[in-house]
Amino acid sequence: MIGLDGADGRMLDRHSADGSLPHLAALRARGRAQCLSPPPGITDDAVWASFQYGVEVGEHGRYHYRLPLTGGQIGMAHLAEKDRLAFWDDLSGQGMRVAVLDIPKCRAPRPLNGIHLADWLVHGRNFEQPRSQPPSLATDILERFGPAPPSRCGYRQPVLEDDDVRDITRNLRAGVAKKRAAGLHYLAAEPWDLFVLGFKEAHCCCHAFWDFDAGHPAFDPARRSRLGDPRMTTLRDVDGALGDLIAAAGPSAEVVVFSTTDFEPNGCFNHLMPEVVGRLNALLAASPATPTAPAQSDSSCAPSLSGWQCTILPYNENCTALRVARTGPTAFADACPAVPPDPRPLQEIETQFLSLQDAETGQRIVSRITRPSSELEGSRAATLPDLLIHCAGGLFPRAIESPGLGRIEGRIPTMRPGNHRAGGFLVASGALATSAVADVRTLAGLAPLARTVLDRSLQLPESPLP
Repeated sequence: MIGLDGADGRMLDRHSADGSLPHLAALRARGRAQCLSPPPGITDDAVWASFQYGVEVGEHGRYHYRLPLTGGQIGMAHLAEKDRLAFWDDLSGQGMRVAVLDIPKCRAPRPLNGIHLADWLVHGRNFEQPRSQPPSLATDILERFGPAPPSRCGYRQPVLEDDDVRDITRNLRAGVAKKRAAGLHYLAAEPWDLFVLGFKEAHCCCHAFWDFDAGHPAFDPARRSRLGDPRMTTLRDVDGALGDLIAAAGPSAEVVVFSTTDFEPNGCFNHLMPEVVGRLNALLAASPATPTAPAQSDSSCAPSLSGWQCTILPYNENCTALRVARTGPTAFADACPAVPPDPRPLQEIETQFLSLQDAETGQRIVSRITRPSSELEGSRAATLPDLLIHCAGGLFPRAIESPGLGRIEGRIPTMRPGNHRAGGFLVASGALATSAVADVRTLAGLAPLARTVLDRSLQLPESPLP
């Protein structure tokens, strides 16, 4: 199983179909390919947790790398997952030999029947240095293949000069080469039952270089003519590494290659959101009753919204996540509400957000609003944000306005040009994997796929000797 972290699923679909990525195209030709359909607005932290634990976000509850933990304080999400078992832990417990190398967003590796490396060449580390089981593995990796190349991938990104583009691309290509070499080395170490490897380079590449896409508002044809498309340069290197790894695994290997999300032009009005939420909370406090409440026979019993407030939760910059709760003594006291949120304040809040426009262009800035805590299912669904306010792609408004909230202005931050959108892509090859992948719609389905393939392969009769 090879995970292409942050690789745009639509690019992989298109270029594996037209042959621009020849090794992925060959895998597709002898197997099955399909797009994934996770919930809108889902983060890369959520989809990687779904992959590791084999459950949807409403069940594992991780929607960002920083979450309200015990007592309502914000902390690293993986700290609350120390005792959770990933699907490879289950397989290890059944006596299977497993190797897991650089799957991102993992909690600390646990002892298992095999090897597990975390945070060597990944986007978004949980740990300052690579962690592994056995502990000597991380040391071996660094001694054999060296540390990660420098990374310039962050939320804020200045306009890149040509030399910056070349420098970042060179480092990404060096990372692919290191991961390819390490993957081939450990793949050859023994006949693993499960071998899982992650590549992070497309993730950083799409964030940094999405304005090389012709559909981006900042697309510059002359720049692309000078520099080419660094996204495709990186993907071609990854494709070559895939070809070598798949060949090394042998013709009888069951192979699954997947990406986690699609990408789109980034858009953000989080620089204005504290003022928006402040005014919205003042509006709720002053509201004697909701205008969207159902008609009641006794108007004196019309419900009040004055006991409700919004709090901003950590999330990606192209979505604002809100907790909507009764006014309490601490900001995150209701991080795990006991009852589903009241729909009346949600409706009023949505009405206010949908009325916001770019004050200079008149363009609506909210593309959609979703309600994860009430729309998704699972034992931890109530801990998810009550509202996700999705910013329209490509918009970074200096000022916004609406009849209810007035005009709000702020300095536009310099942000990365690309960001995640729900999606992803999956290619499987091998008789068992090709059959099992038909029912996979999100990354949570890959854990049961692995179990199914391994269970069935162990039941197959041995091939007769020649």
